[in-house]
Amino acid sequence: MSAERQEVRYQRVREAENDGREEEEDGEVTIHLYSPSSRPVAGAHCRDASLRICSSLLLLAVAIGFVLYELEYGAFAAHSAQPSFYGHKGAPWNISDLESSSTVTINPTSHHHHSEEEDHQHGDGEHSHSAGTYHRAAAVTDSESCSLVARDVLESEGSVVDAGVAAVLCLAVLHSHSVSLGGVFTSIYFNGITQNASVLNAIPIDASPIPYGIPTVLQGLWSLHQAHGRMPWSELFSPAVHLASEGFLMDNNLHAALEKNQMKTTSSKGLQHLFYDHNGLKSVGASVTNVQLANVLEIARTMVDAALPDTLIQKLLSDITVTDKEMFRETLSMVHPMSSDPIGLHLDGMTLFSSSVPTSGGILSSSVQDVYQKHKNMSSATISEILINTLKTMYRVAGAWPPGTTDNGSAGVRRQQDMAPVGSNVLVADSHGDILVISLTLNSTFGSGFVSPSTGILLSDFVQGAASVASPTVSFWACPSVLLGSDNEVMGLAGRGGSSLPFSLAQVLLSQILLQTDLPESINRTVPDVTPADSDPWLRYFGLQGSEPEARIAIEVRAEHIHVVTAPSCSCHHAGL
Repeated sequence: MSAERQEVRYQRVREAENDGREEEEDGEVTIHLYSPSSRPVAGAHCRDASLRICSSLLLLAVAIGFVLYELEYGAFAAHSAQPSFYGHKGAPWNISDLESSSTVTINPTSHHHHSEEEDHQHGDGEHSHSAGTYHRAAAVTDSESCSLVARDVLESEGSVVDAGVAAVLCLAVLHSHSVSLGGVFTSIYFNGITQNASVLNAIPIDASPIPYGIPTVLQGLWSLHQAHGRMPWSELFSPAVHLASEGFLMDNNLHAALEKNQMKTTSSKGLQHLFYDHNGLKSVGASVTNVQLANVLEIARTMVDAALPDTLIQKLLSDITVTDKEMFRETLSMVHPMSSDPIGLHLDGMTLFSSSVPTSGGILSSSVQDVYQKHKNMSSATISEILINTLKTMYRVAGAWPPGTTDNGSAGVRRQQDMAPVGSNVLVADSHGDILVISLTLNSTFGSGFVSPSTGILLSDFVQGAASVASPTVSFWACPSVLLGSDNEVMGLAGRGGSSLPFSLAQVLLSQILLQTDLPESINRTVPDVTPADSDPWLRYFGLQGSEPEARIAIEVRAEHIHVVTAPSCSCHHAGL
């Protein structure tokens, strides 16, 4: 072996690995130092080693990132992995999952948002808003579960009307004290692109010939969906069908209504069957099923026009007394809900759209117009006082006045039957400015108390009819409205209650329009002390004496966000995207 080779001989493999290549010669490990001509080969080996090291580090980083993601978002991912009501092929949710999921999905104190690109990932663009503020769409109802149902429809690219229909069907199962397929409703829909509004009154024209109200909810919902829906009609029934057939958990609102109306509920075989057991009234969280109603919902999802399917009509008729059957069938066949123009009021760059006769939207809009035009520079206290006097006139024109008084307000024989109070509201809005407001009623809590055994439908005691659309007389206190601002900001407004509702909502609108207060303050403001004598019967009629504050609700599309604001007395729940 030459001296040159001897200079680079080392005795251990470890030292050979520090310098380059190795080869065995005569049983010894010989290391060749790299000459200039050997550097490209060495560089290639170094690059290969570097690539292997980098690849290993990258895989390790991905693995660590996956573990961290699972730790942080595992609960959300697990919840999202549950089958949705829309489009899934697997088994439906268990109702206990649906009811309890609200505590996972909705944070009562804050709501996190992401840009559209970040909807399914969390990056540097993450930011948060206060409760009730959303980016893409939102819904508010009296039930947490039904608000979530509406949110799921919106997330499935359904329209605000699709979401509203699904929410009402859900409420008809969960909140039978205020909503039923046997009830009535009025609605206003605002298109954010065309900036046009339309009203649909699902209210019978003729009075009911029997002690039970004429059902109009399904016919009205079908007409609404036909005009403004995007998703298939049949898909919107899936949550309600599942709730009715598999059982739902009684919430606080329903339980409180059952306790408060025990005389009616305990005398009703149908209500007792649903909500009572051998121990008496079921407790909050108890499971309730209504299989007959689930079957009816399955029939209703096959509707092809605004008339109820013959199978459903036959089921209803089978539970009506023989003497009333033909009259009930005839009146039911005359229900044809159709869209109409709202009452429009233009106010210096703003437009108020209100529901039309036979609702009290005319009372609301006329009162706002009168106060706005005559008293633009008045203080808050003065506005409230003037509003009381203005509304007295508007109520009388509409044929409404306090019980026990005549149409001129003096003491005398009562001439006016109480109009149906609003039992529940559904409000939905999206970032395009589309808004839907639906106000529903059974006339009184639990309506007639009669649950049709063959259908599971609770019939209302709303026996009034709209009579003639040309009549100034109203028969429903509802006045759902939409206010379009000068900067294309748009707000949907509704409330729950009776004779005080037009007064209550007029306060909110005048606070927004004249005093320019923000929406939360407008919704929650109370009437300052007023001067009329305490004996004035109108004060009680307007809800200023001896009654709880009205449950006012607003949903607003402004500055690329949807804001939901509810009064503390509302007991409402919102959900959104």
